[in-house]
Amino acid sequence: MHNPTRIAVAPDEPTVVITRTFDAPRALVWRAWTEPEHVRHWYGPSYLTFSVCEIDLQPGGRWRYVLRAPDGSEHGFGGEYREIVPPERLIYTEGYEGLPGHEYLVTLTFAEQDGTTTLTSHGAYQSFEDRDGHVASGMEGGMRETLDRLEAHLKAIEG
Repeated sequence: MHNPTRIAVAPDEPTVVITRTFDAPRALVWRAWTEPEHVRHWYGPSYLTFSVCEIDLQPGGRWRYVLRAPDGSEHGFGGEYREIVPPERLIYTEGYEGLPGHEYLVTLTFAEQDGTTTLTSHGAYQSFEDRDGHVASGMEGGMRETLDRLEAHLKAIEG
């Protein structure tokens, strides 16, 4: 089963909603999203490699991922967990270290039905400019590849 990633940019508010359904139970999708030993296998475009994957999964805890490009440059992303309801919902901030002050709030939900899990990410940006800049940076292609890689990882760990 292949479910394409759907990305919707709201015309009247600075948000992006990303939806993807996986042929896996939500407890497994939750683990793959929240445990460093899994995140390292699927997060980001395949041409980048992980150099740092830190997850302090508790309210007020921080997360930080650093990805290294083939030219040796590093790209850091991180934020703070605001709400954690395993395996249903994560609310956290996300920002790019190369552009401080432009964090956005992500509400991630994991909904299971008949053994499949629909992951919905609602990103609320501080401004239309921040949202549009993120979209223009190649976010859509990167998210599609990232979620394709997550799907492959889920199949690999599910057996």
